[in-house]
Amino acid sequence: MIVKPNDHFDTVIVGAGFAGMFMLYRLRALGLSARVYEAGNGVGGTWYWNRYPGARCDVESMQYSFSFSEELEQEWEWSEKYSAQPEILSYANHVADRFDLRRHIQFDTRVTSIAFDENANYWTVKTDRGDQISAQFCVMAIGCLSAA
Repeated sequence: MIVKPNDHFDTVIVGAGFAGMFMLYRLRALGLSARVYEAGNGVGGTWYWNRYPGARCDVESMQYSFSFSEELEQEWEWSEKYSAQPEILSYANHVADRFDLRRHIQFDTRVTSIAFDENANYWTVKTDRGDQISAQFCVMAIGCLSAA
């Protein structure tokens, strides 16, 4: 398959959890193009996937918050010192909506291969949906305990 110009991005990010969303936010602020691939149907990473009773954070909610936007810090109020999974997931969704991140994220899509082409100096990324894109940079934001 020939990669078309609109199939090239500065960066591809794998995972739309907290790290993936932050990376997307920063890259856009720098004027760089990015595509995020997320296996799930929503943002939040571990907080999207782990919905069992009693799931909560063992870090104070304020410490778990993004600090890149003073407005975001002011508009979100945590209900508990150590928030439960539903509230953390709501926060992740709020961030995605507040900064219009979803339009750069392709949900329900797993990356099946990533290969670096040394001659062309870019990454080729393929997905289970048949996508093939190229990118100068590749960020793996799948979480340190991911089985992916």
